[in-house]
Amino acid sequence: MSPRYYLGTAILVAVLTLAISVWKKKQTRREIFMVMVKVILALAVIAGGVFGVAQLLAFLGVAQSGFFL
Repeated sequence: MSPRYYLGTAILVAVLTLAISVWKKKQTRREIFMVMVKVILALAVIAGGVFGVAQLLAFLGVAQSGFFL
């Protein structure tokens, strides 16, 4: 993968973390870190779900294998 995808993901995580931290009024480093962990886990669950659906559709013959990429 291109480094720009990693950079884009890091920026997305940072922006979401800061936005949620301000919205929920988190102030300490530990609280902000926990928000960041939750954001990363949520993005991983979403990406895993999309990948799982893509694999399921490929297995069922609805889509071609590797169409997610």
